[in-house]
Amino acid sequence: MTQRLLALIVPDWPALAAAIDADLSATDPVAVLRANRVVSANAPARALGISRNMLNRAARSRCPGLVLTAWDPEGEARLFVAATQALDTAVARFTVLGPGAVSVPADSLQHVHADEASAVEYLLARLTESTGWEFLPGIADTPFAALLAARTSTRVEAGRTPEFLAVQPVHALEAADLLDETLDPEDLSDLVSVLSRLGLRTLGDLARLDPADVGTRFGRLGMRARDLARGLGDRGLRDHTREADLSVEAPLEPPTPRTDVLAFRARSAAAELFASVRRRSLACTQVTIRLTATSGDHHERTWRLEDMDDNRVADRVRWQAEGWLSSRTGRKTRKPRKKEAEQKEAAQEIAPEDDLGLDEGIALLTLTAAELAAPLETQRSLLDGSSGDVSHSLERVQGLFGPDSVLVPGVQGGRDPGETNLWTPWQQTPRAARDPEAPWPGTIPAPHPARVLDTPIELLDESGASVSARPAGLDRPPALLRIPGSGAYRIVDHSSAWPVDTGWWDPALRQYRVRLQVLADDGTAFLVCKEEGRWRLLGEYA
Repeated sequence: MTQRLLALIVPDWPALAAAIDADLSATDPVAVLRANRVVSANAPARALGISRNMLNRAARSRCPGLVLTAWDPEGEARLFVAATQALDTAVARFTVLGPGAVSVPADSLQHVHADEASAVEYLLARLTESTGWEFLPGIADTPFAALLAARTSTRVEAGRTPEFLAVQPVHALEAADLLDETLDPEDLSDLVSVLSRLGLRTLGDLARLDPADVGTRFGRLGMRARDLARGLGDRGLRDHTREADLSVEAPLEPPTPRTDVLAFRARSAAAELFASVRRRSLACTQVTIRLTATSGDHHERTWRLEDMDDNRVADRVRWQAEGWLSSRTGRKTRKPRKKEAEQKEAAQEIAPEDDLGLDEGIALLTLTAAELAAPLETQRSLLDGSSGDVSHSLERVQGLFGPDSVLVPGVQGGRDPGETNLWTPWQQTPRAARDPEAPWPGTIPAPHPARVLDTPIELLDESGASVSARPAGLDRPPALLRIPGSGAYRIVDHSSAWPVDTGWWDPALRQYRVRLQVLADDGTAFLVCKEEGRWRLLGEYA
């Protein structure tokens, strides 16, 4: 039997979330970038010619006043919680497809609403009143079709879903990653690009292809896309689990700044939370810890869990409390007595408990299951390597000094060595501001400098005069590279100088610089750059 589904989406949600986060007005043009391309633009931006998949450079040149922000799925998800809270009291079942999109089984609305139209009107009124956002509804026989129907506020009659899908453009497949987390957005985009070049313009064109040909040419991803185009193969959606049922509050009477007391209380609260999670046959992979002081101030952070262990949660509560209370008081928090072997590790001056005052104590501890998964999805393979105590130690450092205190290196797009470095807080998803796979005219060719530097230098000729760089090249051969306070290097060879002119379409972004590779008499090679009349050392080659 076909199950009718209602999909509710917020149009241009990434752009709307970015505008809300930046406190912009509804008339400001806003676009969101991912991999140097526009993934979402609000109505004012689209009116000025900004469209999806437009390159960053083209968007800036077309709309100089455009506000561009990096794609932030975690921030979008946190903001979209307001919509899920409104639905918690409005319907019995629903599924969060992703930030900005939810689906509701039509049969869950039949008991309190006469028909689909009245149910949709009721839900739209509740959501709009609660959030202030515009929602678009769509109803069809499958989740994928309902999601596409919501883009145009369409109600697809029962049994007519294949006909509706057949006329949809092939790039509509890019929305399928909301329904199936195993589908990679980049893989879907590549598939859509190939299908378009092959002359397949609609989902109906794809659905009519022979399955053997699709499987041979595109593999499992192609077969999954063909099933979606035919209105088949939609996987079951997991109902949203309400946070109210998966949170535990632990009041502390009297309030205390002692982290050992907090950890003891957290252990029992974690046991209660995990028991609730296990009763649902689920596993908790992330837990949100919220500390509320007697003054009303609070501190909240989400931690990743390798397993549902009460002691691990207690440790994280202690680390988070130590870091937060220390930042509020400027002193060390009180710790429990330790054995002699442990005192060497914690050789710090301990502030008296009374010095902190009850106004700096913790009055309420709240634990929330922030991420749930099927138990098998959290199991480790026997072949997985063990990280030992590294994760434990790094998470403690983050709890004391903040997420940015532990950074993981990565690579992003750019022309200079310093631009290509990408630093991401430990255990967070890397989000490159610039696509490393995109073409970067003027980038430094391989091999790249072994050391990335940014040091002012003097580049001199044989007479001791400063070397000037012009678009046509250097005015005289360099002979000496002098680093103030660190000595000088005699230059025996150098490359041709090449200029780089970027951001020319916007005076506020324009950068003009000339770069040069030089070889010193001791065999050391350097990358130098002249910008705004000054020479700088950008890198040293091994």
